Amino acid sequence: MYENNYNYIDVPDEGNEKKKDNKVGKTIAMLLAVAVVGGASGFGGAYLQNSIAVKEEPAAPVSSESTAAPTVTESSSTNEQTGNNVVNTLLNTNSSDGNLTTKQIVEKVSPSVVGVHSSFKTQSGTSSGTGTGIILSDDGYIITNAHVVQTEVNEYVSNNNRNNYNPFGGSGDIFDYFFGNGGFGGSYQTKLKQADKVTIVLSTDDETEYEAEIIGADENSDLAVLKINAENLDLIPAEFGDSNQLTMGDKAVAIGYPLGLGLSTSEGIVSGLNRTLNVELSAGGSASMTLIQTDAAINPGNSGGPLINGKGQVVGITSSKLVNSSIEGLGFAIPISDAMPLISDLMNKGYVTNTTPQIGITGSDINNAIMRYYNLPVDKGVMVVSVSEGSGAEAAGISAGDVIIAADGKEISSMKELTAAKKGKEIGDTMVLTIARADGNIDVTLTLTGEEAIKPEAEVSSN
Repeated sequence: MYENNYNYIDVPDEGNEKKKDNKVGKTIAMLLAVAVVGGASGFGGAYLQNSIAVKEEPAAPVSSESTAAPTVTESSSTNEQTGNNVVNTLLNTNSSDGNLTTKQIVEKVSPSVVGVHSSFKTQSGTSSGTGTGIILSDDGYIITNAHVVQTEVNEYVSNNNRNNYNPFGGSGDIFDYFFGNGGFGGSYQTKLKQADKVTIVLSTDDETEYEAEIIGADENSDLAVLKINAENLDLIPAEFGDSNQLTMGDKAVAIGYPLGLGLSTSEGIVSGLNRTLNVELSAGGSASMTLIQTDAAINPGNSGGPLINGKGQVVGITSSKLVNSSIEGLGFAIPISDAMPLISDLMNKGYVTNTTPQIGITGSDINNAIMRYYNLPVDKGVMVVSVSEGSGAEAAGISAGDVIIAADGKEISSMKELTAAKKGKEIGDTMVLTIARADGNIDVTLTLTGEEAIKPEAEVSSN
């Protein structure tokens, strides 16, 4: 009821002497009205009060102590600045710490994010998978997770490595072991298979698929590098930050293609640093990974996408492989500062140098049929099928036909167990393997070698 009261105040005309006696009283009444309006009129009421005071009071002599005009000007400027800050905050376009808003981060980084689709042909049919990638360079290199372009398959592997199939279709069929595939026998083994075809879509053009080549993939680090033909494509590489500079509580934004829903974003904070998790490997055993923990939502399909700091810089590579249904509110990302040297290896060599210590053999699990056919002295262990040239196994005198039955005193009955026995060891460390031969068991000491000395074998059953 008071909001328009000040409109009705009768301000006397200049030179009107009759109304002069009431001028002070009306001015006071007006000021009271302004005071009543108070919070409703705010800055407008204060401005009106100052205006009337200037008009009504006699002009004061100009002196260095006169501050009336500057006071009004400064007050107006301060209020305007405060108002602008409030508006900027409400519009989500300004940040007090100098970082970008989530909207600005999405606008900056989204053009550098791609969707990744992989298809796999196996003995049981065709399967597919989806993930996310990050544009590394404008000439077409893209980063993603290894598990986006790799999958585990259970396939028949013949001992002579000529044809990886079972003509009778049955696992463990004794007739096949004796006579199938030239009579050399074989077994079903878990293999790590790369995608037969990989395509990507740009976030700026989700209608066109571009075929990508797998330059390299490393299961231990869960990193992979792809390459597309970038001719006539205006690719925008991501800006990469320093994950070593992260602190708990820092802003964290994830962008990717979760659950096949299209490009999506989630926001959170850096919940923890240097989190160590053991990830199960397809060959058996596990790999230890040091990771960034975040509460930004990471779901299947986000794998290989960016975790971004407040400056719009990629500081991590997200991985849904590190989350399961029993975990809620926890996501993990590979620190970009740790990943970059490995990514460089994948780009230049196709594999990661000196990460996995190797014995240097290709082996096959033993069962009763293989034992009888080859007249082996034991019914369990790993039969050596081949030995890599220049490996620790070759130097230790291990040869095809030997059976490994123990590693460092622990019994071994499969390739998975033999691979797991290397857990915690590094290149240059030694292992004592117990070998079963027709004339008895012997212990041999070998030195584990690295992938730089031995090109990694294609099959996971290789050790």
